Amino acid sequence: MVSGSIDRAILHLGAPAALAALLQAGFLVVDTFWLGRVGAVAIAAASTAGFVMWLAQTLGEGAANGSGAVLANAVGAGDDPAVRRAASAGQALAVWGSALVSSVGLASAHAVFVFMGTAGDVSLAGHRYLWVILLGMPAYFVFTWLSAAFRATGDAQTPLKLLTIAAVVNLLIDPVLIFGLGPAPALGVTGAALATVAAWLVSAAWGWVLLGRMGLRPMVRDLMRPPHSETWKALKVGVPLGLEGAFFSVIYIFLTKVTTDFGTPAVAALGVGHKLELLNYFVCAGMGAAATTLVGQNLGAGNPARAARATWRTLFLTCLPVGAVTLVLVSYPDQAVAVFNADPEVVSAGTTYVLLASLSQLFMAFEVVCLSAFAGAQWTAVPAVVEMGFTAARVPVAMGLIALGLGVEGVWIAIAGTTVIKGSLLGIMFLVRHGRG
Repeated sequence: MVSGSIDRAILHLGAPAALAALLQAGFLVVDTFWLGRVGAVAIAAASTAGFVMWLAQTLGEGAANGSGAVLANAVGAGDDPAVRRAASAGQALAVWGSALVSSVGLASAHAVFVFMGTAGDVSLAGHRYLWVILLGMPAYFVFTWLSAAFRATGDAQTPLKLLTIAAVVNLLIDPVLIFGLGPAPALGVTGAALATVAAWLVSAAWGWVLLGRMGLRPMVRDLMRPPHSETWKALKVGVPLGLEGAFFSVIYIFLTKVTTDFGTPAVAALGVGHKLELLNYFVCAGMGAAATTLVGQNLGAGNPARAARATWRTLFLTCLPVGAVTLVLVSYPDQAVAVFNADPEVVSAGTTYVLLASLSQLFMAFEVVCLSAFAGAQWTAVPAVVEMGFTAARVPVAMGLIALGLGVEGVWIAIAGTTVIKGSLLGIMFLVRHGRG
C-alpha cells in the first residue's frame, strides 16, 4: 500500500468494495425493475418509502462502523477480553439500536407520508411497504454489524459472500411475492418489502453461524448488560457517521415533498432516476474506500506525495467506468427509464432527470473520492460542511427554480447543479491542501 504500483493497490482495495456496493444497489434496482411492471404507483410508493428506509439503514451502518472500529482496535492490540467486550457492544447496539429506530419509524410512518403529500394510493402502498421494512430492520442492523465484525478481523471476503447471498435471495423471491407465482399470493409492493427482509434474515442467520465458528459470537445474555466502555466508544464513532448519512435521506424526503406537486409520474421518475444514479454512486463509493485506506497509510508512512498521487489515480480509474455508464445513459435515456417503467409520463420526466444528472456524474466522482481521501487524511470537518451545506441547498434551489416556472425540471437541475458545485469545490480543496503528488 505504501510502495509498488499505485494502480494495483487501488484495484486490489477498490474493486471488491465497489462490487459489494453494487450488490447493495442491486436490492433497489431489482425492486424497481419488478415494481415497474406493476405500475407507476408501485414505483412511487417504494421510492418514497425507500428514502425513509435509507435513513434507517444509514443509522444501522453508523452503529456497525462504530462497533467495527472498536473491535478492529482490540483485534490489533491482541487483547482477547477486549475483543469479546467489543463484540458484545456491537451486538447490543445492533439489537437495541434497531429496536429504537424501528419503533420511532413505525410511530412516525403515517406522518412522514402526510408531510410528503403523496397521492392516496401511493401513500397507502408506501405505508405498507415501510411497515414491513421497519419490522424487519433488526435483521438489517444485525447483518450490517456482522459484516463490520468480519472486516474488523481482516476478513473482507465473508461480508461480500453474505451480501451476495442476500442479493440472490432477493432476486429469486422478489417476482414470486410481487406477482404471486405458484402458491404465493400476489402482494405487489408489500411483496417486494417481504423479499428484502427475507434476504436480510437469511444472510444474518448465516453470518451468525460463521461468527460463532470464529469464536467471536457474544452470548445473548450480554444484551442485557453490554460493556459500557466499548459501547460508548462505538457510539462516539458511529453516531456522527449515522447522522451524516441520515441527513441526506431527510433531504430527499423534502425533495419528494416538492416533487409531489407534479403528480405520481414525477415521483416515480424521481425514484427511477435516483436508482440509475446509484449505479455510478456505488462505484464511486467503492473506489473511495480504496482512497481512504491509501491516503491514510501513506500519510502515516510519511509519504504525502504518494498519498496525493493515489487520490488522483483513484479518481482517474473511477472516472473510466462512471464515464462509460454516463455515455450509455446519455445515449439512451428514455430506454433506460423504460426498463423500469414504460408509462409515457414517467419516461418523459425520467428522461429529463437522466440527461441532467448525467452532466454531473463525473463531478460526483470528484465529490465522493475527494471526501474519502480527506477522511483518510483525518480532515473531515470543512469538507463535511461543504458537502452537507450544498446538499441541503437542493431544497430551496429547487423551490426557487419551480417558482420561476421551470416545473419539475427545477428539482432535477437543483440535484445536478449542486453535485457539480460540490465536486468542483472538493477537488480544488484537495489540490490546494495536498497538491498533485
